Amino acid sequence: MPKTCSIITIDGVEMPTPSVFSPTSSDYDSKNSGMSESMFMTRDIIRKDVRTASFTWRLKTPDMRKVWNAILPAEIEVRFFDLAQPADVQYSTMKCYADPTRKPQLLKWDPYDPEGSWWELSTTFTEY
Repeated sequence: MPKTCSIITIDGVEMPTPSVFSPTSSDYDSKNSGMSESMFMTRDIIRKDVRTASFTWRLKTPDMRKVWNAILPAEIEVRFFDLAQPADVQYSTMKCYADPTRKPQLLKWDPYDPEGSWWELSTTFTEY
């Protein structure tokens, strides 16, 4: 059986498999971009092809704690499966930051074993 690989590692540590993963690439325009009075579109691109990767995890407390602690630093290195890469490469690595709003949601509390409680957390990593 072939070796399995995690879809995401943060600072070299394999993370639990997310329930949702959405990679994107965006251009950032300056405030000078837009439609002129004569109806000509002008774009002033500040940064092109900025990668982001959004993840949602639904995990029990110990795994959620692992993800929570991994996304706390101001700068992290995220390695993730990337559809834009050829099949022989498959992964990309980016220096990035996690969404500054961290809002885990308790899905199911286990009053007899809090470590067995279920949580959900979504975050987006944005490339520096």
